[in-house]
Amino acid sequence: MGRRRSVIRQEVNRVLLSGRPQDYVIVYVDRDPEAGQRLAELSASRVKAVSEWAMTLDDDNIIPLHRVVEIRGLGGAVVWRRGTKA
Repeated sequence: MGRRRSVIRQEVNRVLLSGRPQDYVIVYVDRDPEAGQRLAELSASRVKAVSEWAMTLDDDNIIPLHRVVEIRGLGGAVVWRRGTKA
């Protein structure tokens, strides 16, 4: 597993294990065939599992970890962003 995915996985797991995942928003690149590529947001409480390479959501959709670009906490405060050491 690449270092980048490892860091993203650690951050997502930290949020999930915080006891309050509903307080966090995960921003990721959504590749919709009709709408094209765009940034989308989802509540961290929708993540039911994290593997070495992806997150599985409560509706069984899978989002690869390399598409995660940011994690925000309460009030929109950035707690992790790709490419920075927040």
